Amino acid sequence: MRLEADGHLPLSVWVRLLKAHGLLLREVRRRVPESLTLPQFDVMAQLYREDGGMTPGELTRALLVTAGNVTGIVDRLARLGLAERRPVPEDRRAIRVRLTQRGRQLMQRAIPRHRRDVESLLGTIPSGDLARLRALLGRLNRALEEGGRP
Repeated sequence: MRLEADGHLPLSVWVRLLKAHGLLLREVRRRVPESLTLPQFDVMAQLYREDGGMTPGELTRALLVTAGNVTGIVDRLARLGLAERRPVPEDRRAIRVRLTQRGRQLMQRAIPRHRRDVESLLGTIPSGDLARLRALLGRLNRALEEGGRP
Protein backbone atom coordinates (compact mmCIF):
# COMPACT_ATOMS: atom_id res chain seq x y z
CA MET A 1 0.00 0.00 0.00
CA ARG A 2 1.39 3.39 -1.00
CA LEU A 3 0.39 5.10 2.28
CA GLU A 4 2.51 2.65 4.25
CA ALA A 5 5.48 3.02 1.92
CA ASP A 6 5.73 6.78 2.23
CA GLY A 7 4.86 7.00 5.94
CA HIS A 8 1.52 8.75 5.50
CA LEU A 9 -0.62 5.96 6.97
CA PRO A 10 -0.55 7.35 10.55
CA LEU A 11 -1.54 10.80 9.27
CA SER A 12 -4.32 9.31 7.13
CA VAL A 13 -5.65 7.40 10.17
CA TRP A 14 -5.53 10.61 12.22
CA VAL A 15 -7.52 12.51 9.59
CA ARG A 16 -10.12 9.74 9.35
CA LEU A 17 -10.47 9.61 13.13
CA LEU A 18 -11.00 13.37 13.23
CA LYS A 19 -13.56 13.27 10.44
CA ALA A 20 -15.49 10.36 11.99
CA HIS A 21 -15.42 12.10 15.39
CA GLY A 22 -16.67 15.35 13.88
CA LEU A 23 -19.48 13.67 11.96
CA LEU A 24 -20.61 11.63 14.96
CA LEU A 25 -20.42 14.68 17.21
CA ARG A 26 -22.52 16.74 14.80
CA GLU A 27 -25.26 14.12 14.81
CA VAL A 28 -25.18 13.49 18.56
CA ARG A 29 -25.32 17.26 19.27
CA ARG A 30 -28.56 17.44 17.30
CA ARG A 31 -30.10 14.79 19.51
CA VAL A 32 -29.28 15.85 23.08
CA PRO A 33 -32.24 17.13 25.09
CA GLU A 34 -33.15 20.61 23.88
CA SER A 35 -32.29 22.32 27.14
CA LEU A 36 -28.70 20.95 27.23
CA THR A 37 -25.47 21.34 25.35
CA LEU A 38 -23.42 18.23 24.61
CA PRO A 39 -20.79 19.15 27.27
CA GLN A 40 -23.59 19.55 29.83
CA PHE A 41 -25.01 16.18 28.80
CA ASP A 42 -21.55 14.61 29.16
CA VAL A 43 -21.12 16.01 32.69
CA MET A 44 -24.59 14.83 33.66
CA ALA A 45 -23.93 11.35 32.23
CA GLN A 46 -20.76 11.07 34.35
CA LEU A 47 -22.64 12.23 37.45
CA TYR A 48 -25.50 9.82 36.71
CA ARG A 49 -23.06 6.91 36.95
CA GLU A 50 -21.82 8.08 40.38
CA ASP A 51 -24.58 8.15 43.00
CA GLY A 52 -22.30 9.85 45.51
CA GLY A 53 -21.34 12.56 43.04
CA MET A 54 -17.86 13.56 41.92
CA THR A 55 -15.42 16.29 42.77
CA PRO A 56 -14.70 18.84 40.04
CA GLY A 57 -11.22 17.30 39.72
CA GLU A 58 -12.69 13.86 39.14
CA LEU A 59 -14.99 15.28 36.49
CA THR A 60 -12.07 17.04 34.82
CA ARG A 61 -10.08 13.80 34.62
CA ALA A 62 -13.04 11.68 33.50
CA LEU A 63 -14.03 14.07 30.73
CA LEU A 64 -10.53 15.16 29.65
CA VAL A 65 -11.45 18.85 29.87
CA THR A 66 -10.10 21.79 31.82
CA ALA A 67 -11.21 22.68 35.33
CA GLY A 68 -12.56 25.99 34.01
CA ASN A 69 -14.80 24.16 31.57
CA VAL A 70 -16.17 21.93 34.34
CA THR A 71 -16.80 24.92 36.61
CA GLY A 72 -18.77 26.76 33.92
CA ILE A 73 -20.79 23.70 32.99
CA VAL A 74 -21.60 22.88 36.62
CA ASP A 75 -22.60 26.53 37.23
CA ARG A 76 -25.09 26.36 34.36
CA LEU A 77 -26.46 22.96 35.45
CA ALA A 78 -26.91 24.30 39.00
CA ARG A 79 -28.79 27.35 37.67
CA LEU A 80 -31.03 24.98 35.71
CA GLY A 81 -31.70 22.97 38.88
CA LEU A 82 -30.12 19.83 37.40
CA ALA A 83 -26.99 19.59 39.59
CA GLU A 84 -25.87 20.80 42.98
CA ARG A 85 -22.64 21.29 44.88
CA ARG A 86 -22.36 19.78 48.33
CA PRO A 87 -19.53 20.16 50.84
CA VAL A 88 -17.54 17.05 51.73
CA PRO A 89 -17.94 16.62 55.52
CA GLU A 90 -14.46 15.19 56.07
CA ASP A 91 -12.74 17.91 53.99
CA ARG A 92 -14.18 21.42 54.34
CA ARG A 93 -12.26 22.63 51.27
CA ALA A 94 -13.72 19.98 48.97
CA ILE A 95 -17.08 19.79 47.24
CA ARG A 96 -18.91 17.05 45.43
CA VAL A 97 -21.16 17.70 42.48
CA ARG A 98 -24.32 15.62 42.29
CA LEU A 99 -27.37 15.49 40.12
CA THR A 100 -30.55 16.79 41.68
CA GLN A 101 -33.66 14.63 41.56
CA ARG A 102 -34.74 16.62 38.50
CA GLY A 103 -31.35 15.99 36.86
CA ARG A 104 -31.56 12.24 37.57
CA GLN A 105 -35.04 12.10 36.08
CA LEU A 106 -33.88 13.90 32.95
CA MET A 107 -30.98 11.48 32.54
CA GLN A 108 -33.21 8.44 33.13
CA ARG A 109 -35.02 9.46 29.93
CA ALA A 110 -32.04 10.87 28.02
CA ILE A 111 -29.51 8.04 28.40
CA PRO A 112 -31.63 5.30 26.77
CA ARG A 113 -32.48 7.72 23.96
CA HIS A 114 -28.78 8.58 23.54
CA ARG A 115 -27.93 4.87 23.40
CA ARG A 116 -30.55 4.33 20.66
CA ASP A 117 -29.27 7.35 18.74
CA VAL A 118 -25.68 6.09 18.78
CA GLU A 119 -26.83 2.60 17.82
CA SER A 120 -28.70 4.01 14.84
CA LEU A 121 -25.68 6.10 13.78
CA LEU A 122 -23.34 3.11 13.89
CA GLY A 123 -25.96 0.50 12.97
CA THR A 124 -24.94 0.33 9.32
CA ILE A 125 -21.54 -1.10 10.26
CA PRO A 126 -21.52 -4.90 10.70
CA SER A 127 -21.16 -5.88 14.37
CA GLY A 128 -17.93 -7.80 13.72
CA ASP A 129 -16.37 -4.68 12.23
CA LEU A 130 -17.56 -2.59 15.18
CA ALA A 131 -16.06 -5.12 17.59
CA ARG A 132 -12.71 -4.99 15.76
CA LEU A 133 -12.80 -1.19 15.68
CA ARG A 134 -13.58 -1.10 19.41
CA ALA A 135 -10.66 -3.43 20.16
CA LEU A 136 -8.25 -1.41 18.01
CA LEU A 137 -9.34 1.88 19.55
CA GLY A 138 -8.94 0.31 23.00
CA ARG A 139 -5.36 -0.63 22.12
CA LEU A 140 -4.70 2.88 20.86
CA ASN A 141 -6.19 4.45 24.00
CA ARG A 142 -4.14 2.24 26.32
CA ALA A 143 -0.95 2.98 24.41
CA LEU A 144 -1.57 6.72 24.47
CA GLU A 145 -2.44 6.68 28.17
CA GLU A 146 0.78 4.81 28.90
CA GLY A 147 2.80 7.16 26.71
CA GLY A 148 3.98 4.29 24.56
CA ARG A 149 3.10 2.80 21.24
CA PRO A 150 0.14 0.51 20.42
